[in-house]
Amino acid sequence: MSSYIEHVTRALATDLEHPALGTVAVLTFAPPEGQERRPATLGPQSIDVVTGAISDALDRADAGEIGAIAMTGTGKVFLAGADLSMFTDPTAAQNVGPMTRAAHDLQMRVLSSPVPILAHLNGVALGGGLEVALMADVRTAAPEVRGLAVPETSLGILPGWGGTTLLQSVVGPENAVRMILEDPARDRQLTAEQALDSGLVDALAPDLESALDEFAALVAARLDQNADERPASDDAWPGRPAPLPAADTPEAEELRDALDADHGAETRRTWTARLEAQGAPATARALDLLQKLPGSTVAEALAREGEALSDLVSSDATSASLYSAELLRRGKPGRTPVEGARELRKVGVAGAGLMASQIAAQLAIGLQVPVVMRDLDEDIAAKGLAGARDVVAQTAARGRLDEDTATTIAASLSATTDLAELAGCDLVIEAVPEVLEIKRSVFAELESVLDADALLVTNTSSLSVTDMARDLDHPQRVVGLHFFNPVAKMPLVEVIHTEATDEATLATGLEVVRRLRKFAVRSADAPGFVVNRLLFRVLGGVLAPLDAGADPDEVDASLDALGMPMRPFTLLDLVGLEVADHVGQVLRDQLGERFHASPGLSAMAERKARFTERSKDSVHPPVSPTVAETFGAGAGEDLSQVPVGDALLEKVQDGLAEEIALMLESGVVQEVEQVDLALILGAGFPRHRGGITPYLDQVGASQRATGEPFHGERFTRRS
Repeated sequence: MSSYIEHVTRALATDLEHPALGTVAVLTFAPPEGQERRPATLGPQSIDVVTGAISDALDRADAGEIGAIAMTGTGKVFLAGADLSMFTDPTAAQNVGPMTRAAHDLQMRVLSSPVPILAHLNGVALGGGLEVALMADVRTAAPEVRGLAVPETSLGILPGWGGTTLLQSVVGPENAVRMILEDPARDRQLTAEQALDSGLVDALAPDLESALDEFAALVAARLDQNADERPASDDAWPGRPAPLPAADTPEAEELRDALDADHGAETRRTWTARLEAQGAPATARALDLLQKLPGSTVAEALAREGEALSDLVSSDATSASLYSAELLRRGKPGRTPVEGARELRKVGVAGAGLMASQIAAQLAIGLQVPVVMRDLDEDIAAKGLAGARDVVAQTAARGRLDEDTATTIAASLSATTDLAELAGCDLVIEAVPEVLEIKRSVFAELESVLDADALLVTNTSSLSVTDMARDLDHPQRVVGLHFFNPVAKMPLVEVIHTEATDEATLATGLEVVRRLRKFAVRSADAPGFVVNRLLFRVLGGVLAPLDAGADPDEVDASLDALGMPMRPFTLLDLVGLEVADHVGQVLRDQLGERFHASPGLSAMAERKARFTERSKDSVHPPVSPTVAETFGAGAGEDLSQVPVGDALLEKVQDGLAEEIALMLESGVVQEVEQVDLALILGAGFPRHRGGITPYLDQVGASQRATGEPFHGERFTRRS
């Protein structure tokens, strides 16, 4: 029996009279009555409603009753695409085939429409919603609109309701390749202005009335432009160009050039083949469809598109991708305040370095209260303040803040060397060097000037929050908020609670994260918390073969199948070798020999060397010769016993499974889903894998290391 319950989208039909267009049949897509806060999506019944309404309008056009068709949405949504909750129910997922056929049949019929069609994007248009808009001859968008994209390849599928076939005719081959293949991996969606620049929309219009005026002008211009290009017997609206390039034409060559364009030192063909090997077959399948477009009829291209979508929907990769999509949906910041959180009227930041200034800017933007930065050095304080205000200016430049709000927020930031100016803060977060004694000293200073109920917050990435608060009079008001660098871009914050942390303090920490529009993952106070503990289990696994004398190039390439955003050596350089060496030593001391403390890493850090050479022409930066020179001390060992390649990959997989099981059993984190969310958002674990725990189940590591899968009874019953 199906557990999927669809919230059926409505299509409201009205007629408007326009002086240039005549009678316009207006279709307004809306969520179910009484559920206006829910976005209009496309499930099995909703696709029938939407395609049926458009078909009815086309019938009227064929009968000569109307002069044009216009589609729009309600609120801030045009159409939000397929209802992803449908894919979590195997019974409901069987409807994808019929839904695809309905969308394709309508795409074919629209091509012969005798009247022009407008899609006015009043709000979000994602996936299938944007593909409905691609049926139109003209697209307009309200200037403030965001969320225009075809994100399907990040979900393990592809734009299968006409998008892979038709997008290139609207935005051009280069933009289509980027939107289908690359933007989803970067979680990039277009604003109205960006859509206008790319050709996805033809004009900006604040409302439907203005959109119809723009539509009328564009219709007249296209009729003049295409007057002689269609045969007289063709009843289709004459301003509609052919949607696919013929073989051996400049347009076909342009599409081939876009598909073969360099992606770093690799061609896109090589890049997508690598993604397919890492468990992302949707990208490679979409590339193949695009390559076959020149010389095809629309019917042939749509048939291939439908077959590809059908194959992908039933794949393990799609199940994993949809699992991660649901994780992100459920984990995103809520709309209502966290119950029990304290009111924050003024906050402080102890420190004014790079990390401190980034945190201060985010606090000022998210909380919109005065933020005071304090540092011992006047120059550092002044530089930190300038840096924080620059972050605010950059946020405004990206359209995330209006000019007046940005000016007010920048003015709310201040910097000082006087500890007393932090008095009156309801919360102060320290962002000083990662040395326990320094942080304890800062907390002791802060406690001397703050009210007894003011929160003391640490941004530590690995140190014990309990030890930091040990000698304080009020350890219950201490909590950790571990921001990731760069703070503005990284969406995750680990919220660290000790045994002493009281409920109001924890609630306030979670509320700060919510108001900063970031994802919170709760962790007990344990070495490395969640993300760094697992990352350093990986890095230790990589450094051990190096210390034993293994070939550096082989070691660095061994984990490619994990699909992480960068290879281990690049990650070490990004973290910083001194920091990595320090954290590695801390984890070894506190968690034991399963964490490898690398003598070679210590030597590299002492030499201030790098693991990789800087290169703009390579996806994977080349390994520095210094690595072989430094780690060569272990070359006398029997290398046949040193794991590299697949053997090293399996050892790292098993190590991750062992560590996650230990974290769950000891209560560091409560649910496997929280581990997955943390690794996706904090370490860039690929979404098409679904999460680290489904991946470890799939490759057998969880069974090898623990005897049971993470998504079996033993671990999921904890949730």
